Amino acid sequence: MRSALPPLRTQGALPSLYQAARAFSDAKLFVGGLSFRTTEDGLRECFAAHGDISDVRIITDRETGRSRGFGFVTFYNDSDAEAAMSKLQGYNLDGRAIRVDRASARPPPPRAPGGGFGGGFTALNEPPEEPVDQDWGSIPSLNADIPGAPNTPNSS
Repeated sequence: MRSALPPLRTQGALPSLYQAARAFSDAKLFVGGLSFRTTEDGLRECFAAHGDISDVRIITDRETGRSRGFGFVTFYNDSDAEAAMSKLQGYNLDGRAIRVDRASARPPPPRAPGGGFGGGFTALNEPPEEPVDQDWGSIPSLNADIPGAPNTPNSS
């Protein structure tokens, strides 16, 4: 009888297409409240009792390399992820109570209107902008105070 689960990946081997697709499944858990001492191996060991794990990542600061206090654990199937989530919520790992939730996709960053080349667009439901060249009033004569200039009171 064939197993429904793909074989675990060996160290250094590339994941199969199936395994790569599973990494983006609903079986990915967010783990927050991690101690700075917690390692990926320690996190894997903690969650492995609840099912077959395809991936474990602890997110680190890119400048210091130190843990940011959260990570992700991906299971091969949803039922294992559900069991781990319910059993490990509030579990004390390396002296810290961890928080386990379903991982959600990161929202896209906000974009400035107009893109990088200017000339943005106006949504149809926005009111039109006021024209830039409104009446600025009358401009006084610039040569009024220049002695000897034509049309001035001091010219002889």
